[in-house]
Amino acid sequence: MRLTHFVPRRGSLPPAWFWLVMVICVAANRVASYSAAASIAVMSNVSEFAEAVRADGLPYVVPWQLAIYPLVTFSLVLYVWPILRWFDGGCVSPPPPLVRRRTLSSPVVFAAGGFAGWVLSVPYWIGLTVAHFGKWTPELASQHVLSPLVNGYLAATISYFLVDRVFRSAVYPKVFPDGRLAETSGTLTLGMSGRFVALLLALSFIPMFVMLGLVRAAEVRWERGLDARSLLAELGAASEATFALYVLVGAVLALIVTRTITRPLVETAAALRRIQGGDFDARVVVDSADEVGLLEDGVNDMAAALRDRERILATFGRVVEPAVRDVLLGGHMERGGRLRHATILFCDLRGFTSLSERRGAEEAVETLNEFFTVTTGWVRECGGFVDKFIGDALLVVFGLFGSDSGGAGVSAQSAGAAAAVRCASGIVERLEALSRRRVAAGKDPLAVTIAVHSGEVVAGVIGSADRHEYTVVGDTVNVASRLQQIAKDHGGIVISAATFELARTAGAEMAVARMDSVSLRGRSEPVTVHVLCGQAAQSA
Repeated sequence: MRLTHFVPRRGSLPPAWFWLVMVICVAANRVASYSAAASIAVMSNVSEFAEAVRADGLPYVVPWQLAIYPLVTFSLVLYVWPILRWFDGGCVSPPPPLVRRRTLSSPVVFAAGGFAGWVLSVPYWIGLTVAHFGKWTPELASQHVLSPLVNGYLAATISYFLVDRVFRSAVYPKVFPDGRLAETSGTLTLGMSGRFVALLLALSFIPMFVMLGLVRAAEVRWERGLDARSLLAELGAASEATFALYVLVGAVLALIVTRTITRPLVETAAALRRIQGGDFDARVVVDSADEVGLLEDGVNDMAAALRDRERILATFGRVVEPAVRDVLLGGHMERGGRLRHATILFCDLRGFTSLSERRGAEEAVETLNEFFTVTTGWVRECGGFVDKFIGDALLVVFGLFGSDSGGAGVSAQSAGAAAAVRCASGIVERLEALSRRRVAAGKDPLAVTIAVHSGEVVAGVIGSADRHEYTVVGDTVNVASRLQQIAKDHGGIVISAATFELARTAGAEMAVARMDSVSLRGRSEPVTVHVLCGQAAQSA
């Protein structure tokens, strides 16, 4: 690797989190060093050889630290250098895979790097003793082996949890703005069980081991004739120091570990409550790659899925009638139909072809949008649904998805017919209001012809294997369509005798202008129709 790879591109200083991490690691190892020196002083044997070895090694403590600290520090800086360069470059997203892997692995690597210095001290002190005295005895194990390993583990544990806290707060949100930490492979991370084991060892077994060592050292010193009062004083002082150190360290680590679990869970619970209340924009900040991080990702995925579902439903509801949409999403997508009773309403915008020729395509589309906006909204209020738009006309269905009864002893068939008649009159009224606004704006007024007929239809999903449409077909639909053509000659609203009788049964009030018997193409028998009063002017 070229030397230029280790030079910041903009000459800027490393970010604040890096300096904080380095301070944490140095402080953790200094605490462990003081603990090691104190425990060695108390736990070491009182033999002349052990005391001579200890006195001989004291001048070599500082040179060892001056050698190992820069070595470990350089190794750790080299490890996080890709992360520092990415931050130095402005945190341009997305970060390279190497940056993601090393970001997640850094807390463990920093802890392991510090612990490695303590592990290397074991052969250093044993080798130094052999070089100076020509031998090494097991009585030196407490100061050369056990104390470095125990206190090194303490330093590593403190470093890991504190560095992990810093990375969760300052680094993970930058490198993983969208979460998904657990999806990065090839990382060195601890799950929840690993963290609890590390904390348990640091707060339970290590203090117990230290206390056991103090007791064993006191026993040896007692056997070698140390004064009981002096022995108890040293043991008490060492026990108090050990108690104070581990209570302080334990309180800090327990607080950090507890917050790394409770805080995400509290935030996740709050997000779930917001999602339950319909706020699908709720999001949890994912700051770990463990089981809690997977839970946070799961909540975010659920919110995104529900948000997409709502968007799809809203879009689907603009393309397909909401009532039909709900039927289809309810699992009724299989092709085929069912024989149902319904009332069919055809509504046609009169004079639209000539209007298009005079006003042009842009105004024609604008006119259709105005017309359909007024009519479809009213259709839904009346309990029907728009089956389809046919050019400048609508095919509306009533009573198809109704219950078995329209209430107060009224059948669903009668209720659907009455709703269709009410809807037809309401469309005319609303078109009159729209026409007044259009005339005031210098546009053409609008008029409609409407035909309503009731009977049996086949309702279901019709189409090819890859393209479906939920619709109604059958003779009732054909009759309604032909009645709509008759309406152009007889008046604005024409309803069949079948619809008239059903609507009257439901209590609908209809003022009939006249009743005619008309012949329809394709039918041998004439059909009786009723033309409602006050609508003839709409045919002009």
